[in-house]
Amino acid sequence: MSDSRTAPVVVLVDDEPEILNALRRLLRKEPYEVLATGNPEEAVAWTLLRKASLVMTDQRMPSMSGLDLLEIVRLCSPSTVRVMLSGQTDLTGIMTLARIGAIERLIRKPWDGEELKGLLRELLRRNSP
Repeated sequence: MSDSRTAPVVVLVDDEPEILNALRRLLRKEPYEVLATGNPEEAVAWTLLRKASLVMTDQRMPSMSGLDLLEIVRLCSPSTVRVMLSGQTDLTGIMTLARIGAIERLIRKPWDGEELKGLLRELLRRNSP
């Protein structure tokens, strides 16, 4: 892992601990500081306090939807890359928000690990100063 003072901060949000654990394992050798939580409010705080480079969230969570979370991130930290993870089959609402810019990428569950890592690298590279 890179020096945490210079490494991009990637925030992962999902209410299912096994999903968060799988994502952490997948990204453990990537040059990011990975923060993972099941609490969308905590993710917003991290995004602002830690200047997150990317937030990736599940859509369906009990306290706040991923759509709502990414809209808050867009408004509070417009430079943060916003990625939605979803296993839903009806993507109408998600696609609407993608069109207005709240979501930059949609990743379907289950994901392909190598494709996901490559996508995150590309999104972070495009977004770096």
